[in-house]
Amino acid sequence: MTSTPPSPPRPAHPASTQPSTQAPAPKPSAPPVNILPSQAAQIYSIAHPVILLSLFSVRFPKLVADPVDALLSDLPLLATLQVATFSGSESGSRDSGSAMGGEGDGEKSLKRSGLVLRAGKPALLSLILTFLLATPVLAVLLVLFGAPLTTHNAHTVLCAAHMAVLSSTALIYVYGVDGATWRGVWGIARPADTVWGAALGSCLGAWLGAIPIPLDWDRPWQAFPITIVTGAYIGYALGSFLGRSSLVYGKRIEFEPEELGVEKKLG
Repeated sequence: MTSTPPSPPRPAHPASTQPSTQAPAPKPSAPPVNILPSQAAQIYSIAHPVILLSLFSVRFPKLVADPVDALLSDLPLLATLQVATFSGSESGSRDSGSAMGGEGDGEKSLKRSGLVLRAGKPALLSLILTFLLATPVLAVLLVLFGAPLTTHNAHTVLCAAHMAVLSSTALIYVYGVDGATWRGVWGIARPADTVWGAALGSCLGAWLGAIPIPLDWDRPWQAFPITIVTGAYIGYALGSFLGRSSLVYGKRIEFEPEELGVEKKLG
């Protein structure tokens, strides 16, 4: 007669072989952009919008007389001034360096910033991405909002280029190409700062600037895209000043939850 060996004890709680379905923690939003604390950076950050508006007002008669030539000749100067001013911005995001293809360390990323323009990949890449990506997108949006499709193509592209340099170059330089950050930008979920305020202001200004075009005032400055570009410059300056003010800086636009129209039953 043979005895059967005892079976090994089974664990009270067998280990689960299913992978964990817990969602990863959401990535924290990048903090608002601070202007460098140096006196030169603070002064230039205030003077920059004033310089842009002053130069634009001086060139406005030329813009009315020949929009294509004026926009084309002013574009290099605008790009240079933009690079100079956003090089004086200090980004608190530690991901901007890695997103731009540089160092991922936050301290190294901050060391790249300075009021004086420095040659480097971030500034050059910002301008390249602005012209290659932002300009075509804005040109398409201009056409969708009523710009001529078969005529005035040079006017549309140059108007989009000026809007792109005003609104997108600094954003790309500061935030890189991080998808989560740009979803916050497009969703108006970013904390307010001078960079984001200037970008939003230039877009809103361009949109409002299109209002005088169809009016029957018969003024030379009503021609496309003069008022749109004018609105973009004015909106950029106003947004830049409002974004850095203590009343707006660091705050977010809060949206109320949508009412579904379903009445709750009282228990």
